Amino acid sequence: MGSSRSSSSIRCQSQGDASGWSRSQSILSAVAYPSPCSKSSSTSKSKSVSNGSNESEIAYATASMVSRSRPDRLEEGYGTRTIPTSTDIECLGDISVSKESYINTIYDTIGLRFDDVPNSGGVAADAESGVVSEITAPRYYVPTPSISVPQEMDFSAETAIKANSTPRANLLAGLKAADHPGQYVTAAEYLAVGRKQIGPRGWETNKPLSLQLYSEGASLAYRTGDTNTMNVLLDNVLSRTDLTVMEKFRAYEIKIIARHSADQYHEALALGLGVLKQLGLPLLIDKPRSKVSVVIEYIKTKRALGKRTAEELASLPRLTDERIGMGLRISELLLSSCYQAQPTMFPLLVFQMVRATLKHGINISASEALVTYGILLCGAFHDPQRGREMAKAGELILETYEFKKSRATLGADGLIYHWTAPLQDTLLREGHHLCVEYVESRFIYTVEGLIYHWSKPLRDSLEPLRESNLLGMKCGDIESASLSLNLYLARTYYSGCQLGGSAVTELIDRHIEYQNIDGDDSQQVHISSELKLECYFLALKKLRGVEIQEDERDFDGILAVAKEIGNQVLTGNIYLIRLDLKVFFGEWEEAVEMLISAGNVQDTLFATFAGLRWTILEGIISMKATRFSKKMSTSLKWRRRAYTAVKRVRGWAKKKNPNIEHSLHLLEAELASLKGKKKKAISHYRHAIDTAEKNCFLQDQALSNELASLYFASIGDTTRMSIHRENAIRCYSEWGATAKVEQLRLK
Repeated sequence: MGSSRSSSSIRCQSQGDASGWSRSQSILSAVAYPSPCSKSSSTSKSKSVSNGSNESEIAYATASMVSRSRPDRLEEGYGTRTIPTSTDIECLGDISVSKESYINTIYDTIGLRFDDVPNSGGVAADAESGVVSEITAPRYYVPTPSISVPQEMDFSAETAIKANSTPRANLLAGLKAADHPGQYVTAAEYLAVGRKQIGPRGWETNKPLSLQLYSEGASLAYRTGDTNTMNVLLDNVLSRTDLTVMEKFRAYEIKIIARHSADQYHEALALGLGVLKQLGLPLLIDKPRSKVSVVIEYIKTKRALGKRTAEELASLPRLTDERIGMGLRISELLLSSCYQAQPTMFPLLVFQMVRATLKHGINISASEALVTYGILLCGAFHDPQRGREMAKAGELILETYEFKKSRATLGADGLIYHWTAPLQDTLLREGHHLCVEYVESRFIYTVEGLIYHWSKPLRDSLEPLRESNLLGMKCGDIESASLSLNLYLARTYYSGCQLGGSAVTELIDRHIEYQNIDGDDSQQVHISSELKLECYFLALKKLRGVEIQEDERDFDGILAVAKEIGNQVLTGNIYLIRLDLKVFFGEWEEAVEMLISAGNVQDTLFATFAGLRWTILEGIISMKATRFSKKMSTSLKWRRRAYTAVKRVRGWAKKKNPNIEHSLHLLEAELASLKGKKKKAISHYRHAIDTAEKNCFLQDQALSNELASLYFASIGDTTRMSIHRENAIRCYSEWGATAKVEQLRLK
């Protein structure tokens, strides 16, 4: 994989040996997959499904990195950034592959080596049977290696393929093999043989064949983690003066994707803008934009769209200009870069894509353009109904033109790309996955993660996100798979699922199922996605009262990496989860300091539920700061900030967002308490508790009870104070926040 992709083998280590972990190894895997919502009363017990473990005995693992890795490469690069990918090569059709180098490498179903069998707890060894064993109460830490530098592929004689006689035959054999993620190494070998056969003179004798051997060879090198070979092959293509920018386009596409994988968003943005300039297309300048300029462009785009329905948008003529199609594809790739590196430029790029689609017609990038416009409508312009209409238009385009299948198909002379048109009848009708986004996986992530949460319960998105993760892993779109996995685990946290439950076991089962069916391709994630997962796992440790190891990376360490790579979205999410913890533990003064140091993160979180959560926490913290601020001017400043946050949440609630109703009641209760309106405060506290319970936000039900208890204590009502305090303890206990329960009991 690219330099930010990582794979790992998970090895068991007893608790007594845990002190030897590297800083990124001990990651809590105790998030719960959603169980049926517990309709708890003050005396009821939680109905959430648990994994049967004691709260004091927790297994640690990087759930997103359950994989297979060769033992001889496991220890190579502790303490660095990316683990090299390794592959168990299997036979495909008439492709003959030697496996002598793998005879002594035996794995069980989650990547444990044969001699790493736990004595008790965890997942019992079952390599011979190939069946997932019983998962018992975990009594072992399950660390993962640190991230190391990707290694160059070693095409040794021991893994030699049965080469064909001509470069073209080897190209086709490699492309067919590449349609299976478990065969990427085999595919890369075929193309390497083809390049050797055609030689340097191939650029003169058969330029199209050489171009595909080098471009798709670079793609496969990227897929297998061989970044050195990838860069050499890309440079060979991009440095040639006898190739046009359109001929070099595939190489540029791969290079931008690789930059994304390495979290090099500024570099990817600069590269993509350079390609657009070479294509002679309208160009945006890489710089921050004002809100006024964004609003002006939004008005232009809104007028251009008019009142077109989803069906009308999906019925637009097809794009026929290949140059425009390539420009839209580059713009599509740059959306991630803008969102991460230049957030205020992001909406302008979206508006430009939408207007280009309306003017020139639909190609494969049109769905992404309309769906992303829907994200902006929901998050920035408070129109979730129209946003869902854009999501529907994107889905109709995928279904109508069969774009779900692939961006390219395999013909008699190699790959046929579809920058301008839907799939045609070719030799490989079912589509081709080679270094091509599997559109369906990304579509599910986008609409479930960034659009539907404005109008439907968070828990309703969990199953689609799991499906998106599986689709991405099956076809090799690791980026979409890791994004879906990350969002899934975040949603279990914010929707109030139990902290200690079945998430780890079910997630491991899905990875095992994928490995057993589709072969040996390692499960890998973006560095940024992995860091987000680490952040959530650290939060769960704190809530459950588990100390992190001395050499384990803490929140400050994760934040330092996020700032180093310039990932503003990751930075915002880290501040959010830390702020959430400060509120739950009642560390109000520290929460105020963090709110100040974080600055304005709304621009980076605006389209996500995380952005809503940030505003809710900001309102609660600002009202607390109003109370304990010593200076009148400071108190007034915090009061104004609280009013602004409450006003924003009220606006979202008017749009019938089901995920913030209880939070608005809590904000209104705190505001009424601040103003001394007793009757109104009591009413809103009651509604906050009841609504949180009804909508299954167990953690917010606990928080609302706790804050209500503090309010009743402040007005001298000790009876109701005690009732709400006990209810808070019960809810926190059902949620699994052991440390918080202990804190309340000690007060």
